[in-house]
Amino acid sequence: MKRCAILFLSLLLLAGCGQAPAGPETQTPAEEFTGRAVVTCRVAARSGDTLLLARLDGSAYDVYALPLDRTPVLYEDPEQEELRPGDVIQVGYSGAIEETYPARLAGVESILVAEDGFDNLCALYLQVLDDLWRTDDALNEGVLQLGLDLSQTRLTPAEQGAVAVAFGWARDLPVIQGTWQALSDQGYFGQEELEWDQGLFFSIEEDPGAQDLTFTAQKWRGGLAAYLFTDCTARQAPDGEWPNYTVGGHAIS
Repeated sequence: MKRCAILFLSLLLLAGCGQAPAGPETQTPAEEFTGRAVVTCRVAARSGDTLLLARLDGSAYDVYALPLDRTPVLYEDPEQEELRPGDVIQVGYSGAIEETYPARLAGVESILVAEDGFDNLCALYLQVLDDLWRTDDALNEGVLQLGLDLSQTRLTPAEQGAVAVAFGWARDLPVIQGTWQALSDQGYFGQEELEWDQGLFFSIEEDPGAQDLTFTAQKWRGGLAAYLFTDCTARQAPDGEWPNYTVGGHAIS
């Protein structure tokens, strides 16, 4: 009887050999991501703990301000530790959107940062606009509103809208989007007087035929009150980064 018991115990021990003890299963960031509705956006800018988002393939109105608060942020790239302008993210939320501008996503549960798709052209153009603002700052005196035309760039309509909002936040001024002609037609300034007493109009226009990104940027207050960066060039790195740009020339009118 004892021999049978010993043999049975031995068989149990042999059966358990080579099996690792059961442990907790690890989850991928995508498995931890939650939300009844999901929207995919690009981070256009960041101001403190608030993200300014442009919905991918969205309209000029699909711009969202997203306070991070304590929202869990998950990264597909395990080496990434912080959200950056240029990141593509998915936001899990309740499905409701507060109708403000920029809009706000209600009931945000989590954020998933994609490993691919990074492109911070919005940040580059915000730097161009800031540099232009600081150049010949006498043109800025008494300005109460800004005009901005990015329609001749490769930015999507939502990205154009997000850049406009971020530029206005930085200057604490309202921004009206539209071409010079559209703003003139709306009565912001007269075509005969060729001046905008209370405003300053900015535009960036890309050269579609250039191999690298080539563009002209200008700020305009009147026919004899304008400043331009001409023959500007930039090159995108393989990781999607636009590290800097160069100004080929300056023009004043």
